[in-house]
This record gives sequence, C-alpha cells and structure tokens, in this order.
Amino acid sequence: MAERILIADDDAGLRQLLEAILEDHGFDVIAVPSGEALVRAAVSQQPDLLLIDVNMPLMDGLEAIRQLRNDTRTSHLPMLLLTARTQSDEVVIGFESGADDYISKPFDADELVARIKANLRRQARVPILNPLTQLPGNQAIAEEVERRIQAGEQFGLLYFDFDNFKALNDAYGPARGDRVIKLLANILREMDADAKINDIFVGHIGGDDFIAITSPEAMEQISHEVMARFDREVLDFYDHADKQRGYLRGVDRFGMPRRFPIVSVSIGGVTNETRPFSSYEQVATMATEMKSYAKKFAGSAFAINGRTHDLPIAPDEERRRQPLAIVVVSPEPLLHEALQPLLSDGRCRAISFKAVPPMHEIVDHLPDLVTLNVADPRNWPMAVALRESRPALPLIIASPHPEDEHRAWACGAYAFIAEPFPPEYYRACVAQLLRLNERIPPTDSGT
Repeated sequence: MAERILIADDDAGLRQLLEAILEDHGFDVIAVPSGEALVRAAVSQQPDLLLIDVNMPLMDGLEAIRQLRNDTRTSHLPMLLLTARTQSDEVVIGFESGADDYISKPFDADELVARIKANLRRQARVPILNPLTQLPGNQAIAEEVERRIQAGEQFGLLYFDFDNFKALNDAYGPARGDRVIKLLANILREMDADAKINDIFVGHIGGDDFIAITSPEAMEQISHEVMARFDREVLDFYDHADKQRGYLRGVDRFGMPRRFPIVSVSIGGVTNETRPFSSYEQVATMATEMKSYAKKFAGSAFAINGRTHDLPIAPDEERRRQPLAIVVVSPEPLLHEALQPLLSDGRCRAISFKAVPPMHEIVDHLPDLVTLNVADPRNWPMAVALRESRPALPLIIASPHPEDEHRAWACGAYAFIAEPFPPEYYRACVAQLLRLNERIPPTDSGT
C-alpha cells in the first residue's frame, strides 16, 4: 500500500507541483490549502507523513504542528516544514514547535523525495509498543485489522476511551493520570491472558484510547467485564473526600465551575458480521462513531454497531441511580407547581429559583433540563450563556409575550411556552425532553 503524504500550502500552484512530484514517486498524496484544513485532514485521512508550509494565513504551519503534537491521534506522525526562511533561529523555532525536518524553498525535487523517504524510514524504526503501557501501538493495530480483513475472518473491534479524564488529570497531576491509563491497560492485558476468551488482540492507540480485537461473540462479555472492573478499581485513584462526594470540583473549558463525575469508560464496538469492511480506515471510522454514541450515556457504557437496541432508553437515570434534575428559574410559582406530578414517583427532582441566580449555581446542580421564564429579562443572557457552555442541555423558555417565540428559538430553546403556561403542555414538554415515556399521573387540583 502506497505511503500517504499530506501537504498543506496556501499556494495552489506549489500544491499542484508537489502533488505531481510525489505521485510520480509512487506516493498517495492529499493536498489542503490551510493550517485548519491540515489539522482536520491529519485526523481523518491518517497520513504517514506531513509536509507543511510555514506561512499560511489564519493558522500558520508552526501552530498547526503544535496542535497536532498535542493530539494523541497525530502526535507520532513525521512533520516536515517547507519554508523560505533558512536563518538558524527561525529553523530552531520550527524544531521547537515539533517539526522533524525542514526543506528550503526553492527546493530540489530529488532532495525533497530523499528527505521524505528518510523520515519515513526513521518512523518505521520507531518501536511498535506504546512506551507507557508496553502494548502494541497504532501500526500494529492497523496491521492486525488488515490481516483479519484479508483473511476473511469475522471479528469485532472495541474502541475504549475515558470520560472525565481531563478533570482527574488536572486535579491530581499527570502522574496519577498515567496510573489510571495503566489500570485500563492491565485490565485489558489480563483479558488477553484469560483462557476463557480466545483470540483477543489488545492495543494502545495513545493517550487514553485503547483497542481490543476479538470474536464478535465475545464483544459484549469483554465490554461488561471491563466496565465493571474499571468502575470498581478507578475509585482507588481518588482522594478520600472526592471519592465520598462522588465527583471532582473543577472548571470547564468555558471557565464555568462544574462537578466532574468519576472517570468512566465509553466503548464503541464494530463487527463485520453483517457488513463487510475493506480497510482499517473504515473500521476505525465506524468504531469512532460508535464510541461517540456510547459517550452520550452517563457513566461507563458500550455501543456495538447493530446492537445499540440493547442500551436502555434513558441510561442517565439508570446509571446515575439518582433523580433527573429539573432547574426552573421563574419569578412566579405556576411553573414550579406544574412540575409536582413529575416529582411524585421520585424519578425527577426540581430545583427552583424565583430570582435569577449566578450561572454556577445552576451548573453545580448538574441539571438534565432547565426552564427559564423571561418575564425576568435577565434570563435572556442566562439562556445564551447556558447554550454556549452546555450545548446539549435541553432548555425550555417560557414568556408572557407570544412574540418572544422567535427569540427563544434563536437562543437555542428546545421548547417555547407562552402564558397562560398550560401545565399539561409544560409537563409534556419536560417529559418528552427527559425521555420519560411512562404516563404522567394526573393531579386532583387540575394543575
């Protein structure tokens, strides 16, 4: 299979020249015009080497390299700078940004190809075991999947990834984070040694991402056993107070205070039982999609292509073993009172504010749904802030003015309710957004 070179240069003529030269030497070439496109393509196209122009608008080549070196999916790739700057201090800046080599413009075609081949040979000599866990790395994983595809074997691939790992790493430091990574590595390694599970291959992509390749029949057993053991043993890596509390206090990427749950593991599974795969890239893409689906569920969860119906409809409620939290911010009591039938069986709890609170007070309750009554106009900026910081959080906006509906949709509301706030309709919206499918008990008062 031809080695894939990813080129980034904003000069269309130079991109075409580089493509022609490299394709003439048997390389598979992808060319993009910007640093932003380079970062996206490096993740999605899985190149073997990157050839990057330094001077590009918006995101230059040096910043693109810095971002790629900080991403476990691309940090291992050889990265060569293409630059007209040959002064020693500028070359040093390139190397400090993470470049492996540089090629000066104007370049000699034979030298360009020779340097690319030299860096590819150097990369091929990199040990195939991950240095932290001593498990097979990216190259070995890809080769194992390709081998099974070419042999016509039926197989299943499980992609493991942590949830809330950054919060633990930030709170306790990278040394303890590495120990949590090693915990999952040891669990998978022992699964590999288990005589009851035949033909399993375990690998470490990098960071907190792992792979297990096994028979389709063993996928669910492995997922259940890994989740149960990890959820039990990861508690040992938390300080006593945090473990007792059940979460870490921290700040999210928007600078908002948050409670971060205990680290869990999300697993995306792919099997070729019912659909064929022709390459490792196809398998990896599907596994990533299934892992992203599993991450929608609170706590440790798994999703396997073709078997997602086995997951519960509302796993947040089942896994967290606590009522769903409904926050209501309203200066008048009707909305608070309308929720009472939903609270009667203990599946939900309401947190009510008559005055608009600071945003962190809402976020600290880890709400599953928020209702804002914009009769208090200060709730409009609250709606915008919640949508920016918690884009997936269901938001209902209530207003005494029907003409506010368009503004509610613009704020990202999931539902809009105008006075006189029909309680049955409001409860139905809440039940639908929280996926409470059972019949809502009626009230004697008519509210």
